Amino acid sequence: MSNNKTVLISLIGKGRAIVGKKGYEKTGYYFYEIDSSIDTSFFGSALYKVLNKLDYDVDKWLIFGTVKSSWSELLYAIDEEYHYEYIEIYDKVYDEENKGISQELLLQWQKVIASHIPGVRFIIVDPLDYEVYINEMIKEIPDEERKIVLDITHAFRHMSVVIAFSLMTLKHIKNISDIMVYYGAFELKGDSEFTPVLKIDFINTLVSYAENLATYKYSGYFSGLLELLGIQGTEKTYFWLEMNRQPRSYLEQINGSLKELALKDDYRSSIAQYIKDDLEPLIGASLDKRMIERGKFFFDKKQYLKALVLLYEGMIIAVGRKYKNNIPLDYKGKEGIEKFINNNKDIIFKTHVQRDIFYTLKYTRNAAVHGSVSRGTQEYVEQEERFKQLFYEGLKLYEDILCYA
Repeated sequence: MSNNKTVLISLIGKGRAIVGKKGYEKTGYYFYEIDSSIDTSFFGSALYKVLNKLDYDVDKWLIFGTVKSSWSELLYAIDEEYHYEYIEIYDKVYDEENKGISQELLLQWQKVIASHIPGVRFIIVDPLDYEVYINEMIKEIPDEERKIVLDITHAFRHMSVVIAFSLMTLKHIKNISDIMVYYGAFELKGDSEFTPVLKIDFINTLVSYAENLATYKYSGYFSGLLELLGIQGTEKTYFWLEMNRQPRSYLEQINGSLKELALKDDYRSSIAQYIKDDLEPLIGASLDKRMIERGKFFFDKKQYLKALVLLYEGMIIAVGRKYKNNIPLDYKGKEGIEKFINNNKDIIFKTHVQRDIFYTLKYTRNAAVHGSVSRGTQEYVEQEERFKQLFYEGLKLYEDILCYA
């Protein structure tokens, strides 16, 4: 059974006062999920009730607002039979919030509402304190798995933007399984009797793309991103690439699907083209060329150890392919090629500079892989800029000396 525990996050602004009496103007928010409307001046109250009707287990409700927000409207989040009981403190809150409510009175009011809605928290913020939202959410959102429902209807518009981006960060710190965004779109009401409620599900899609694009960008893992694009079953292809197998037919299938998507006129076409540009050079390439291309890919992602190993191993395989017409796929074969290189330096390398680059690359690779004492290559394993220079020199050596024309 899936976990339905949920944290509701609302923003509360300043309502439009009703002329001649206490309270704020209400509108009927129509929820498609329950095919019904709820009259309120504070959308969060209606959303809380609807989530409960939909069997969400809302165990935390964080409400961000300013000292002049319409905190008194929280009275209407609880059952009407209790309203008269709290009319005295309601009046105090209403009167004071118009001038600027004190933290002391707000805490008293929170205690009253919390006796009916456990887990509710009233949080006064300075609208220009951009860090307060994430700081409070880190404290209030449990570490256990939770869904997040974000209500962006009220308060200053920039506040909801900051909270939304804060949640994208918290998704990687807290165990947030889902983010749902609701908006009571009063400006879309027009001549309708009710104000439409928008559940913006596309937010989750965008978050998934952002996460998988970041994963691909920094690790090279593409299966999650391809699945979002509708290209299924690519785990084997990725594994084979990682293991330096030859998944040509699989890559061709993926490339064909990406090519079709790239022709469409939407956001997915740009994502498909982005991946296609990376994978296309691997199709039909020799093993050493695939390793070099993957090495360049990981070098750009600052995964320097993988890049170094792939570059060096690609060179060894290229020498075997060019001079001995074989590809050393086992340890003995690789050892034989390395001996061949040692015995034929003058044939393979046209200058002392080229030879020095190869052996510097070899010793740097050994020191990095084994964590051993560097053999005259300390600067390359301890200084990033020097390593980068060596890597570029290694690529040039591969192209100029070891690769087929």
